Amino acid sequence: MDFTCIFFGILFTAAGLLFACGKGHIHLSMWKNMPKAERDKIKIAPLCRNIGAMVVLSGLIFLIKGFSGLTGPWFTAAMIVWLVLAGCDAWYIGKSKRYYS
Repeated sequence: MDFTCIFFGILFTAAGLLFACGKGHIHLSMWKNMPKAERDKIKIAPLCRNIGAMVVLSGLIFLIKGFSGLTGPWFTAAMIVWLVLAGCDAWYIGKSKRYYS
């Protein structure tokens, strides 16, 4: 068992679930300082679900490594795949009109 990975897995999973439920973004200083007119342009619920799912996925990868002893190359490959997915997701968020009113 790798307690560091378990700790980060629990932390990322909890943070991701907080975002996915729509309760995480209100604690971000950037969101608090954003003008109301700009906040109203953003559909925050689907955006939070999207970001929350990506963070939960990262947390699950850490939990699997922590509990099963996922060997180094497999963990590295899983994180590289996650990084590629996160990059594609960020590109999709930027290009899609789904998250704007």
